[in-house]
Amino acid sequence: FWLKPFRLKLRRGISHILPTKPQDSTAVPAKMARAAVFLAMLVGVAEGLKAGWTPEPCEELAPGAPCAKLYEHPQGSTTVMPCPTESVSSADGCAALFAGKADGTQCPQITCPKALGVTMKLVCAGGCCPTCWAPDHVVGLDRHTALEKPAVVPPAPQAPTSCGGVRCFEPMCAEGFAKGHQQGDCCYSCITGR
Repeated sequence: FWLKPFRLKLRRGISHILPTKPQDSTAVPAKMARAAVFLAMLVGVAEGLKAGWTPEPCEELAPGAPCAKLYEHPQGSTTVMPCPTESVSSADGCAALFAGKADGTQCPQITCPKALGVTMKLVCAGGCCPTCWAPDHVVGLDRHTALEKPAVVPPAPQAPTSCGGVRCFEPMCAEGFAKGHQQGDCCYSCITGR
């Protein structure tokens, strides 16, 4: 079957695909093997594109940066269950939150939306339940770093020394309130008018 010459006729005109001589029996399996490897590589690339992004490994993050790990549904289920105990920042707090709740009712049953054409994913990032998340390089977050920040004002002179680097904004106080400082705060706030 593989060694017989063949012809391909097209509706408009005739195109001939004629091997000039029958191929030897080792050439066909070698070509098939190369085609299979190429197809496997294409499938791998397609799966990678379909899966999209994954969070950076925790050990590669800067110190103090929050670690996010992809949430894995229980096998054969789409129920959103609590994050693994070792990934939460307060296991005692989660235990108190889940006390008396049945499995499957402890966390909200959410599915992640698309943001700017990218589907966010459920991750465990220190909380009791998974949340929808995507890293900044996947869904660009506008942090307004290029603006001159005309609304930023210096911290209150009475601010504690721990407020270094803080950004304060001029308060816009409602009737009956006035700009003032409360002990321990970094910035001015609206306090009851005097």
